Amino acid sequence: MISGDSMRLPGWQGGNGDAAYLDKTLRHREVETSLDDSVSWRFMLSLWLRGLFVAFVVLFVFAVLSLLLEIGGSLEGAAGLSILGSIGSVAAFWVIVLCTKAQEPIAEWRVLLADRQDSAESVYSQISGALLHRRIPLAHGSRRIRTGFGANEVSNRMVLSEGSYLAYVSVFPYGTSLYLGWTMWRSRRGYQLVWQFIVDILLSAFGRTDPDRIMLRTERPRAMREAVHAACREGLFVAIEQREVAASFGYPNGMPPVQNPVQNGAGLSAPVPDALRAQGQQPQFPAQQ
Repeated sequence: MISGDSMRLPGWQGGNGDAAYLDKTLRHREVETSLDDSVSWRFMLSLWLRGLFVAFVVLFVFAVLSLLLEIGGSLEGAAGLSILGSIGSVAAFWVIVLCTKAQEPIAEWRVLLADRQDSAESVYSQISGALLHRRIPLAHGSRRIRTGFGANEVSNRMVLSEGSYLAYVSVFPYGTSLYLGWTMWRSRRGYQLVWQFIVDILLSAFGRTDPDRIMLRTERPRAMREAVHAACREGLFVAIEQREVAASFGYPNGMPPVQNPVQNGAGLSAPVPDALRAQGQQPQFPAQQ
């Protein structure tokens, strides 16, 4: 018979979640490709086809209007609409190709803890404080949105961003349970995708697409993902142990005010990243002791 001790992982401490997590990270695994920001031919083809479809619709509408004017005897008006339709279709094509925003999912993690609904604010403050005290270089935006009439019916949201990568953290009571989770996305406009596609082609033509360069482009997103996950895991243990974390730990100037769903046009979704960046929000680090 195989005993439990003989199957114990090196460094394992029974009931220690941190030790278990670190043990798992010691194992090697296949190369992860979700963080590779290269743009494929298939993706570019779908983007161009989308632009062509919109351009065709615009051209078709103007063609119909031009035909109606021609039938009505207004040849000059029909010719003018035809020219306008041609210009409009070309403009529509480039607007779609260059301005379309592509949201690419990267990773997610979530957990539902029974009988921990009262720990939401402590968990929220712990996550924010962990990121700030470690001076994690992420733009940091927080919102708390009322989702019901009860005192605990509040969804605590956090948006963390660096470059084109965004992580959304959610902490909220769900019945008598507590939901904690994060999702990470890569958000790029069409012009960024086209530029990256051209750069990849040029680098490939000159033999500069070695694995080392690809790895360098993915190192900071990998670090961002692990930093967010580590902070959320700390929040998880705060809820499990039912520890009280002061609001000042994560928010020295006070916890963000609770907003109503319709206040200032605020919906129940996470803050819009572009709006966040437009407000110039940057991480605020605590003073060194």
